[in-house]
Amino acid sequence: MRFLCVSLGLHPDVVGGAWRVAAEQAAGLARRGHSLEIITGNPDGRRPAREIREGITLHRFAAAPGSFYQKWRAQNRAAAALVRERLAAAGADPVLVVQHHAFLEPALATVPAPILHVFHGPWAEEFRFARRAVPRSLPRRALDALAARLMHRVEARALRRAQRILVLSQHFHRQLHRWHPTRLPEVQIAPGGVDSQRFQPLPDRDALRARWGLTPRDKLFLALRRLDPRMGLDLLIDAFARLAPRHPHAQLWLTGTGAAEASLRSRIAATPFAARIRLLGFIPDDDLPSLLNAADATIMPSLDLEGFGLATVEALACGTPVLGSRAGATPEILEPLDPALLFATGSVDALEQVGQNFLTTPERFPSRERCASYARERYSWTALVDAGESAHTRFLSGKATR
Repeated sequence: MRFLCVSLGLHPDVVGGAWRVAAEQAAGLARRGHSLEIITGNPDGRRPAREIREGITLHRFAAAPGSFYQKWRAQNRAAAALVRERLAAAGADPVLVVQHHAFLEPALATVPAPILHVFHGPWAEEFRFARRAVPRSLPRRALDALAARLMHRVEARALRRAQRILVLSQHFHRQLHRWHPTRLPEVQIAPGGVDSQRFQPLPDRDALRARWGLTPRDKLFLALRRLDPRMGLDLLIDAFARLAPRHPHAQLWLTGTGAAEASLRSRIAATPFAARIRLLGFIPDDDLPSLLNAADATIMPSLDLEGFGLATVEALACGTPVLGSRAGATPEILEPLDPALLFATGSVDALEQVGQNFLTTPERFPSRERCASYARERYSWTALVDAGESAHTRFLSGKATR
């Protein structure tokens, strides 16, 4: 089978769950012997325009200067030229286009090939949440509102143009028609996965923790999140500040970057326990399994738009229990393992209580062995790879037409 993946970013070149999904699905299809080409961005300009990586040919279009709108137009023109070139090069071979994110919707406006759209989240809603972290004048707010409406419109066009839409959770399957209450093509659920060879319990955990500066008595809560208002990290800091006086060996570390970083730093500085709360910034991909193994628990206090949760299954695969809010798709992952891992969304009281329970009665929560076994047995990338193959078979078999 022949696939052309179109994605604004690609792991590990660009950080983000959507770009990891794009990379894992493509790699899985290539391992099954299919022909894969990927058209993607080159935001820092440091990558070659063309590269072969593990049997997959990458074609990169350059970043563009100017405003967001100017960049969007220019990058779509460049991506469209690559799409036409690669489809022409395929000749008579049938090609399925796999689209990740609606940003490149104009680049696919006239493609003579079926499209499988992998929906990672509502573009406009995510933008609105992120902008809450930025001080804005009234004119800036009006421009942001206009931008969000345009994002929604572009995403709706991308979804309607596809022959099939993939979502990573039942939650997004339910919500998609609320965000886009127009007629859409069929929607299929194909959950994300975890590489259990990379993310697994590591030997000599005490020595590993020591390398991160932890003692055997320390209790580390870890949050691997983009620093964005929708992640609920401000509530997590407030809850930890309540717990800290009763648990002198508890620590809270937050990783990642994002628009809310300045406000979170201010919030941490205002607590009397700032020395026990750390913002680690960007963590290199190679260090994630070690850090997840070092943690006693990870916390996912998301407020909304949690479409799957790769960090959740990666933590579990390392044997680390995950305490998660009931927002989005998180309950789909955690409830079958143990409902005790879940807490009410948007509640400092609930966050404090689940943290208190974990520190005082850890036996109430699943063991590290049980977490790792659960993730290993339940989550792989097979469903997304199967979904790509099934879409190719259906829409390029001659039984379906555009």
